[in-house]
Amino acid sequence: MEPTTTEIQELRTKFTQKVSEENKDFHPKDIARVNNDDKWLKRFLLHNDLDIKEALIMLLETCEWRKNCKVNEITENNVNLCYLSEGIVFVHNRDKDGKSLLIFTYRKHVKGQKDLEELKKLVIYWMERVERMDKGEPVTVFFDMQDSGIANADMDFMKFIISLFKQYYPYFLNYILVFDMPWMLSAAFKVVKTWLPNKAVQKIKNIDKKSLKDYVDSTQALKSWGGQDPYEFVFVPENAKKVHFADGSQSTEPSSNAFGDSKPDESPSSARLTLNPADAICFVQDGIELIGTLSITNSSDATLIYKVKTTSPEKFRVRPSCGLLSPLSSASINIVLLTGYTGVNILRDKFLVLSYPLEDHETHANLDLNDIWKLHSDPKKLEEHRLRCKVPSIQPCAHNGSPGSLSTMAGATSPTSDFEQRITQLLISMNHLTECNSSMQHDLIFVRRLLFIVIFLVIICLIALLLFLPLPEQGYCPATIAEPSLKLEM
Repeated sequence: MEPTTTEIQELRTKFTQKVSEENKDFHPKDIARVNNDDKWLKRFLLHNDLDIKEALIMLLETCEWRKNCKVNEITENNVNLCYLSEGIVFVHNRDKDGKSLLIFTYRKHVKGQKDLEELKKLVIYWMERVERMDKGEPVTVFFDMQDSGIANADMDFMKFIISLFKQYYPYFLNYILVFDMPWMLSAAFKVVKTWLPNKAVQKIKNIDKKSLKDYVDSTQALKSWGGQDPYEFVFVPENAKKVHFADGSQSTEPSSNAFGDSKPDESPSSARLTLNPADAICFVQDGIELIGTLSITNSSDATLIYKVKTTSPEKFRVRPSCGLLSPLSSASINIVLLTGYTGVNILRDKFLVLSYPLEDHETHANLDLNDIWKLHSDPKKLEEHRLRCKVPSIQPCAHNGSPGSLSTMAGATSPTSDFEQRITQLLISMNHLTECNSSMQHDLIFVRRLLFIVIFLVIICLIALLLFLPLPEQGYCPATIAEPSLKLEM
């Protein structure tokens, strides 16, 4: 049953009276939202089955929480950039009801390896962002449990996510889709159900690749889920801004070391290519590899050919390193630091993204990309974007204030001094060696077991040969039996 205008106005009036009586100091944006946003108040009433008293309590608690946690100040500028880039949580595509999918990639979060307060801040950022994008419409939470295990089970983090929908984002949950959950985590999700009211428990759906189609259309499902969408996460700012760089001033294509220490021209020339991140590629650890992701967008009305270069091509694998971009399209570039260089300082390495417009690209349809690139040598049309390398600190940042309070969270800062960066590289190298040692131990155990099995089978075969093979025939000489002579004595 929908709340009436009278009930919405009554909730607003009671809230205003309560704030005045108790001299509450809520954030001005939240006060303005109560005064002007009927839809927000309507959600509190629906969440509490039109009980105005309960809706008022929840509204007051929500405003208090938003003030203490500084929710209105959380932006992509003060959220941990490396956590954003990893894709632990993000919003992409919609379910069959037209609701946005808030996706949690469970395998990317290992309990204890990241700052929990920064993770909470990251979740709030995406909750606020999708709420603005969809104007308060419910979302479907999608837990991607593929390749996850016990190490990924973080009940504190899970409890926080549930509490947001239960206490501070009313009437905001469409479904909770749990995709491909390992049997070893089923007990943990039984605990999660006890934290939810009965209405929310009914919205939890355990699904696999076969049943996914009942909730998410195949065109909206990622290929890793068995769908058709080839999307790979790349963080795009909510209000993406173009970054302007100088055109190349050299008459020929710059060499791989020509841009190492150069600086971009700050002239306001319009850029055809928009990069995210704009100034530094953030490398994050994925297993024993360091991986960085770069998103490029063609913001012009012409087809562009682009090329990615680095000062140290022997260290990095760039895929794709060259390609074509049609107008207003985007491409995701993955950069992997080769395992032989994980202990090397990469902070001095640079990347250069070059691009040319192709007005007559259809005439080059049958040519190789490198051949097309060689045909365009006019430096006036060349656009350059320079980026440095950035490696996050894997140690949690210290925070001031009481532990466990989101109001104490500050944006995570990566180490700025060369010494701190070297320490970070050393820690990553040590972690790489530890994982290699662990892998060798597993291999050694496997070889030992295999050797034991082989020896056991050989012994069994030998016993079988002795027991079941016929013995060779032996020659016997007939014995001569002498007849006893009887002597008769007279």
